[in-house]
Amino acid sequence: MVVMRRVVDQALLLIPTAEGAVVELERSGILTYVCGAGSLAAHTGTRLRAEASLSGLAIRAGETLRCDDSESDDRVDREACRRVGAISMICVPLRRGTEAVGVLKVVASRPRVFGDGEVSTLRDLAEFVTAAISAASDIAHAAGGLVMDGSDRRDRSAGSDLDVGRASHLTPHGKAGVSEFVANVLQPGIVESLETRQRIEQVLATSAFTIVCQPIVDLRSGELAGVEALARFRGPPEQPPDAWFDEAERVGLGIELELAAVGEALTLLDQLPEQAYLAVNVGHKTVAAPELGTLLDSAGAHRVVLELTEHVEVEDYRRLGDVLAGIRTRGTRLAIDDSGSGYSGLTRIVNLAPDLIKLDRVMTRGIDLDPVRRALAGALVTFASDTGASVIAEGIETEDELSTVETLGIRYGQGYFLGRPSPVTSVPRVFPRAVPSKAVP
Repeated sequence: MVVMRRVVDQALLLIPTAEGAVVELERSGILTYVCGAGSLAAHTGTRLRAEASLSGLAIRAGETLRCDDSESDDRVDREACRRVGAISMICVPLRRGTEAVGVLKVVASRPRVFGDGEVSTLRDLAEFVTAAISAASDIAHAAGGLVMDGSDRRDRSAGSDLDVGRASHLTPHGKAGVSEFVANVLQPGIVESLETRQRIEQVLATSAFTIVCQPIVDLRSGELAGVEALARFRGPPEQPPDAWFDEAERVGLGIELELAAVGEALTLLDQLPEQAYLAVNVGHKTVAAPELGTLLDSAGAHRVVLELTEHVEVEDYRRLGDVLAGIRTRGTRLAIDDSGSGYSGLTRIVNLAPDLIKLDRVMTRGIDLDPVRRALAGALVTFASDTGASVIAEGIETEDELSTVETLGIRYGQGYFLGRPSPVTSVPRVFPRAVPSKAVP
């Protein structure tokens, strides 16, 4: 049950003159909008200094405060009010025991909207939230005591000192701990989500990633056909690139992070041979972003391949196909990744008619030893030939795998055996020539 969402929704129902409602939590002098409704829903995640705001004053004073006109009230952060469209507002402290940890606030975009009746109604709602916080606090302390008792018995029997850290995560200590505890009581996982969002925002603000390129080789000529641009992030935390993009998607910044990576990758085009293309990974939501077309036009769209990733399931292939048709008129080609590894990959091939079909590394691995893999790969080659597409075998890691995909008639190859991801200036331009194609018995 997401109590916080119900609280802000109920605030708008109880106070019809309010246009927006939000719960703000204070930590280390910063107030964060952790859950909003109405006009404030889009501002979730907003941060402001407590010392310069009416909300912060309500927390320090421990009392409900009302502002009739933020343009003439010196207690408010006027610029922040303008950004969120708050002219009239009421701020009611939220408490844990005797300590104020945040506020419940309602706003309107006109002056002198709220009266004493609205103040009384909002104070009653805040008292309910306070009771919920206090009840949850008692449960957490009790749970902490049980863990402490168990730890005490185990540690004493072993003759060691008590490890209080085992219970400290269940019992809030200090202002920061209280705020995190309250936030997670009201909406489980909200603190982690906000911290993740701030981390992704920092990556975007500082471009805290680099682009490396993995060669894609023409197996007939031995020349560089293109490169796949891959993002590498500078932690913390230390985690794979896919984890960064998945986190960005979860906190609503997936498109922004993908566009940032694409923009950085496209700056490398001038460092590639003229005949080589640059493949960039994008999800279907990013494909529909107007900014992507702008990036492609400024870089030379005809030398770019969009590799459609699958972070989020596609719900409307017809609409996606229409969007891609507009991009492909620029000369940009489409590649479908992870083909042959499942039903979804085949669905995308059938619905989107890509120019390049990438045989998934799961299919390439051990293909020289497995007739089933060879048969499936061969069928994909036939399908591609009949539809005017080309196949790229991903994940080639041995000479025998390379020889097998060449023999199957696969035109392009990619994998550690041919070249690992590296700075674009380190990518070879020519590779050992492939063996002539022939049928597999």
